[in-house]
Amino acid sequence: MRFLYDAVLPHNLALEAPAEVAFDRWDGPDVSDADLVRASGERGCRGVILWGRDSLQQADLRDTAQQAGVALVAVEADNPIEAKQRVLKNLSALRRKLQDHDCLLVLANEVRPMGSDSSP
Repeated sequence: MRFLYDAVLPHNLALEAPAEVAFDRWDGPDVSDADLVRASGERGCRGVILWGRDSLQQADLRDTAQQAGVALVAVEADNPIEAKQRVLKNLSALRRKLQDHDCLLVLANEVRPMGSDSSP
């Protein structure tokens, strides 16, 4: 399973991933969340990882993700290092939930689906 993650998250997230998961860090110029989502789809990623839940509240971003065939994964954390740690800690749950959901929020100890009728 492959993910593209926002450059605001630490570089070493890609280095600390288990072999069955690949993390690609965005290495291009500053782009909008929508452009990052489209790039994720073009790279054949299962999802795009963003820091903060604000992205999940953008209806147009959810539409863009659906069109690109990728999941939105937002990580709620106080800083990018904590966000990286939460992704790695919850990776098994994240992978399981991606089988049924395309919009997820990673918290300290859980991964929560974020459907159109769910509140963040």
